[in-house]
Amino acid sequence: MKFLGRSLWAATAALLLAALGLAQSNTSPELYQNGNGGVQTADHQFMSEAALAGMAKIHMAYLALQNAQNEHVKAFAQQMLSDYGQSQSDLISIANQLGVQLPSEMDAKDRETFDALSKLQGAAFDKAYVKTMLNGHQADVSRFKQEATKGNNQAMIDWASQTLSTLQSDLKEAQKVAPVVGVHATLTSEEQRNRSAGKPGNKTSQEPEAHSDQKPDKE
Repeated sequence: MKFLGRSLWAATAALLLAALGLAQSNTSPELYQNGNGGVQTADHQFMSEAALAGMAKIHMAYLALQNAQNEHVKAFAQQMLSDYGQSQSDLISIANQLGVQLPSEMDAKDRETFDALSKLQGAAFDKAYVKTMLNGHQADVSRFKQEATKGNNQAMIDWASQTLSTLQSDLKEAQKVAPVVGVHATLTSEEQRNRSAGKPGNKTSQEPEAHSDQKPDKE
């Protein structure tokens, strides 16, 4: 698994670096005035945030292939490399077309998280990594929904919409892995609404009755 992770990471990193190099060198200087290629501020900010989030996920996934103990965690990390490697490549391609400069390294917050994770091994790493992925993916899903529905640049709206389904799938996978490593996965507000909109109607009415029946017996 480690060898596969290293090989995939090397290929992904080479692809991203090459694409980033093209994005920053093959576009006319005029487009790079102020570093936004004429893209509106909100969309440009989203592109930068998405690039940073994806970069962090890739670095942390590679770290997981080295430090994780649980095979489910390693499999999840492998999926992160594949999904985020593709989405980052697509984002860099769009940035190249629009003349937008993207961040080339993790920000201070993600670097701090990465450094903290790098000091952990085995079960301790598994738990911390999955927690980080749950929080990160929940934030990503929310942010991508916002761009997909309220963005101004059509290329970014399309990319956010297409990537959103992958992020939602990754979040569900993280929620499945969470209990395996002892992490409580909190459902998003949308998932809670979906869960309470259908069959749970009977469950919610039955559960309180069970509690009310049990309490008098204990007293």
